[in-house]
Amino acid sequence: MKSPTWIETDFRIVIGRSSIEYDHGKEAINRQKHGYSLESAVHYLRRLILPIPSPFFMTSDPSIEKGETRHSHMTLDDDGFVVFLVTTMRPGETVRVISLRRASDNEKDHYFSQDKLCG
Repeated sequence: MKSPTWIETDFRIVIGRSSIEYDHGKEAINRQKHGYSLESAVHYLRRLILPIPSPFFMTSDPSIEKGETRHSHMTLDDDGFVVFLVTTMRPGETVRVISLRRASDNEKDHYFSQDKLCG
């Protein structure tokens, strides 16, 4: 079986190689603006690789914002609310968390419709 060909900007988590980071200076800003800690986003991303049941996690096609490729994701927080997080890939298989917030009503509708299709 041929291994997948990745381009630098593809969202990926490689077991044993990936790390997840965020700007600690933006932690208070995100918490004040959106009510979520960026460390929570790290938790939600780590659930992807743990061999435990976890809520549906979806990733959108990439977009370019502020000169970098960004990926949007949605999943459920620990209280069952749909959350919307934004990441970008950095060198060394590093996932950089940019933002975490509660999903809008339209985003929630999209999340649950995709969950039904995949579930």
